[in-house]
Amino acid sequence: MRKISLLLALLMVATCCMLASCGEEETSSAPEVSSQAPATSSEAPATSSEAEVESSEEAPESSEEVSTEPEYEKNPDAIPTEGANVAAGKEYVISEQFRMGGADAGWGWDENAAPSYPDENFELTDGQIPAAGYQEAGWMAFNQSTPAQTERGYAYVQFDLGQSYEISEVTIHSLKETGPGITCPHTIEILVSEDNENWYSAATISMMSDLEGLEDNAVHALTAEMDVTGRYVEIRVISHTWGFMGEIEIK
Repeated sequence: MRKISLLLALLMVATCCMLASCGEEETSSAPEVSSQAPATSSEAPATSSEAEVESSEEAPESSEEVSTEPEYEKNPDAIPTEGANVAAGKEYVISEQFRMGGADAGWGWDENAAPSYPDENFELTDGQIPAAGYQEAGWMAFNQSTPAQTERGYAYVQFDLGQSYEISEVTIHSLKETGPGITCPHTIEILVSEDNENWYSAATISMMSDLEGLEDNAVHALTAEMDVTGRYVEIRVISHTWGFMGEIEIK
């Protein structure tokens, strides 16, 4: 009887030991699974920080692509015009003038034809303002079909004044005669430069809404006011038909 009791006691002790060892194995294995979760989540910040580094490195590259023109600065050594026309008697360069062919060319552009209404004797700075009438001597004309306008979008007259001046206004004398299709230029832009390389827009004359209100068969002084300095002056002209110019004054 005592032997049976002793065997039962030993069995109970062995069973308890087995149960205890199984509990320890289960308990020790649980942290292994949970410990993997932080490892996965810790990788996410590393990925996002790498993206932030990459984006911060890319930002300066995109800002460098933005180019800006040099800011305009007046020339402190520019000479005051004191109201004098500093373009008087000066030579200048103009874009190609219209060469109108005959009926075979549909009265359109013909590179082999002579220029129509050419500027032969620097008529824009000779001090003479032509009278009204497209047949009057002294008129120089640009046409909408001139290559300068069809390719660039504008015709131009460019002056080298010889030295830098303080410029307060530019006046272009123009003709309106609607019978033969002559109007004042629709848009005139004046640009200035000190070195003939860097150009700055000084003023714009837009006549789109004013052309109909101008007196017909008359000469009109189109004046733009400004406050700039420059040795070089370029006048860009956009005409939708014929744009007649007779004298340009720079003061």
